[in-house]
Amino acid sequence: MKIIKYILFFANIFLLTCGGIFILKEVNNAAMKLLLTFIILSLGLVNLCSYFYFRRRFINFSDDICNYTQNIMNGVSIQSLQNKETLTSKIIMELEKMNSIVKFKFDENKKEKKEIQEMVSEITHQIKTPVSNIKMYCGMLSDEDIIQEQSVQFVDVIKKQLVKLEFLLDTLIKSSRLETDMINLEPADNRIIETLAVAVNDIIHKAGHKNIEISVDCRSSIRVYHDMKWTAEAIGNILDNAVKYTPENGKIHISVNTGEMYTEIKIRDTGKGIETAHINDIFKRFYREKSVSKIEGLGLGLYLARHIITLQKGYISVHSVQGKGSCFSVCLPNRF
Repeated sequence: MKIIKYILFFANIFLLTCGGIFILKEVNNAAMKLLLTFIILSLGLVNLCSYFYFRRRFINFSDDICNYTQNIMNGVSIQSLQNKETLTSKIIMELEKMNSIVKFKFDENKKEKKEIQEMVSEITHQIKTPVSNIKMYCGMLSDEDIIQEQSVQFVDVIKKQLVKLEFLLDTLIKSSRLETDMINLEPADNRIIETLAVAVNDIIHKAGHKNIEISVDCRSSIRVYHDMKWTAEAIGNILDNAVKYTPENGKIHISVNTGEMYTEIKIRDTGKGIETAHINDIFKRFYREKSVSKIEGLGLGLYLARHIITLQKGYISVHSVQGKGSCFSVCLPNRF
């Protein structure tokens, strides 16, 4: 870059000199020659001074930008240049905007990374307990002196530990899907009733243990262009939450209505409800209310559900009254 700059500068001087010599040869008047010589020398001097002047201005400008950039990176806001109609001010303001965006993204990534590390650490710790229990009870079952009643009891404990282990592994798989963007949708013209059947079938046993009644009101003719597998998982996650937070002998009702633009799937429960202040938080990754910290879960189900529905250009809304239950509305577009 410097070589090009010097070539252009000296080329300018050379052309000015050659032009001046050519003109002087054509002029016979001594006074005119003296005047032209003075003009040519003055132009050359002005050209030379302009070069060094603008070179110094550019160096100072570059130094200022570098210094201001360093200050911005160190978290020092340049208040003296705010809202000024200068090139330096405009550049600094854009740099501050960029720095704020980068800092925000960095803080978000740092927070997310910490949450993932804590989650993995928690799951790893929780996995050790059922594995240790399964090993212990398997060792007891191999004892020849064990009686039938104890054998049945130990098998029942092992089954419960396997269910807990399955839940933890399922949570790890869901987390892995989110981190690696492994949700590949294959939408097709499917019947909603079939998708609901898959979702309900996954939680029917959990609901049965708490004697929770599940009812479905959906016409078999309703069809929507959607991915059956992933949509069933999204709805299944909402149903799983409904079963968790609905007391024994409660009810869960699923209804489907077709509108002009969306098909709405409503999931109502008679559970504990959600505090109004936390309605917008329940879809955040790893979010869990303090009041339900003892119930199994890591706050990924609703986050994953919303992600799946959003990828299909739909949305999820929720209305809840504490002590009376919640109503989740899953809306899928009629035209994909």
